[in-house]
Amino acid sequence: MIRILLFMVAVSIFLTSCTSELNVEKVGFEKSFRIAKVKFSKGNYTDALTDLNRIILNYGGENGIDSVQFMIAQSHFNLGEFYSSSYEYIRLTESFPESKLVEESYFNDAECYYNLSPRYTLDQAETSKAISKYQLYLDLFPEGKFKSDAGSKIIELREKLARKEYEAGELYLKLDQPRAAKVYFTEVIDNYYDTSYYILSLEKISRAYLEMEDDYNYHLFMSKFNEMKNKDAR
Repeated sequence: MIRILLFMVAVSIFLTSCTSELNVEKVGFEKSFRIAKVKFSKGNYTDALTDLNRIILNYGGENGIDSVQFMIAQSHFNLGEFYSSSYEYIRLTESFPESKLVEESYFNDAECYYNLSPRYTLDQAETSKAISKYQLYLDLFPEGKFKSDAGSKIIELREKLARKEYEAGELYLKLDQPRAAKVYFTEVIDNYYDTSYYILSLEKISRAYLEMEDDYNYHLFMSKFNEMKNKDAR
């Protein structure tokens, strides 16, 4: 009986403690945020989100509320909820344009779509969106602290887009459909000239024109291919 009473007292104390932690109206902004940060640091992102969203609702005008908003976005990111994370990062940039966290929020918004970018064979809408978001970051912060990372990610993602077009062109060549293949290689040549697939596409489009018995364009693109090949060999 004594053991049961002791157990019930312990449970009561535990529940009271939990209730006080979650009752942000009574606890106040500073303590509530500290509690949420502890949960975040321990990887309890779902619990942290519950507290952080309550803090936003109750202390929207408090000094430092932008940090709460940033942690909401980070929690979604760490949970792999990239669309929600992107929304929250953008919400910070729009609600707190003077915040010191704005630059990182723009970059992290792009990172959300980088993580959503699928393998090259699938639809690349998220890939294109990631590129545009990295470019927006670079436009807004040309000397920003994530400048190098944003630039390298753009190059990486453009390689993926170019590969999708190039592989489609190769497939049509294998299927003896040079006219269809030409369309995809032209896309690479016109729009992805800064990728490794540019020179490859020059060679393959030459072959497509050869199969189409278009000697003029065959020699034109083969000449461009040889020129690029010799330039790379120097």
